[in-house]
Amino acid sequence: MSVHIRDADLTRDKPAFERFIWGSNTYEGLSEPNRRLDAQVGVDFLPEILKRVEKRQGRIFVAEVDGAPVGWAVCHTSEQDVYVLEEERMYGYVAELFVDEEHRGRHIGRSLLNSCEDYFRTLGLKFVFIGALAGNSRAVNAYRAAGFADYAIEFKKRL
Repeated sequence: MSVHIRDADLTRDKPAFERFIWGSNTYEGLSEPNRRLDAQVGVDFLPEILKRVEKRQGRIFVAEVDGAPVGWAVCHTSEQDVYVLEEERMYGYVAELFVDEEHRGRHIGRSLLNSCEDYFRTLGLKFVFIGALAGNSRAVNAYRAAGFADYAIEFKKRL
């Protein structure tokens, strides 16, 4: 199995991206019931992702195995509020990370993360953030293993 990480090509990758969005929602739906599980979710959400990438110095990386897309990472810049030190406000954000189930556990996600981090370094950024649902212990553990540390905890309460 040969894994290759490359930049996205929307003309050929769009169907895979829509599938990745649906796959991510399906996986997250195991621990968070508010996720849409219909295939249309990829069609609906992809334009929003592309807008963020365009407006926020973003990039999309694709992982291929034997020429077929098996995962992606979407990253872009973001900025913290003015109460954060000015030199630490701008940061990189990994907004989407997904690898097809049959290819998980082979460090493909880590390779995609590394590509995002390398890109952020070229922009001169000092920090990268990524989020995970509290119930997604596999992602939480993978991000910690990749050197990420807890930064903030959000709470949710159903009314």
